[in-house]
Amino acid sequence: MDVLKDFKIPYIGLKNGEHLFEFHVEKKFFESFESTAIHDGDIIIKLKFDKKENFFTLDFSLDGTVRIPCDRCLELFDEEIFNDFKIYVKLEEKEDKMGDEEDVIYLTKGDAFIDVSTLIYDFIHVSVPMQNIHPDNDQGNSTCDPKVLAKLEIRKDVEEVADPRWDALLKLKKNDKN
Repeated sequence: MDVLKDFKIPYIGLKNGEHLFEFHVEKKFFESFESTAIHDGDIIIKLKFDKKENFFTLDFSLDGTVRIPCDRCLELFDEEIFNDFKIYVKLEEKEDKMGDEEDVIYLTKGDAFIDVSTLIYDFIHVSVPMQNIHPDNDQGNSTCDPKVLAKLEIRKDVEEVADPRWDALLKLKKNDKN
């Protein structure tokens, strides 16, 4: 069963004007793409499709959670995401007239539908924060795996021992401040 078939919008039969679409993204969606950092999710995507004669405006609104690995302990956790994106779709007679613009997609007039699955996939990834760490609990303590945190503490103590090879550079640094 093709999970991504629901993300193909047949625009040929649509009348000019606004049309609303809603997509629900879950684990099977992410499994349809190779090597994704997101393992699971529960995201609602609302799409306002504004069709004009020779172009469309696609307004995406994402809201939900994704299941991703923690950057500190590598354990999976749920991260909330939300974002809005706007894309323009231009219809061209020939492929050679198509430009290279960041927020514009070109389709030939012979195309019968637009596939928004890759756009949604990319928008979800862009909406995930750069740093992903388990949130702290109500007491302000980390909810990361305690075994991993203990190993990190041991490693931190080892790194704090001065390396004599750096002594000469540290002296230069101290002298530079004076």
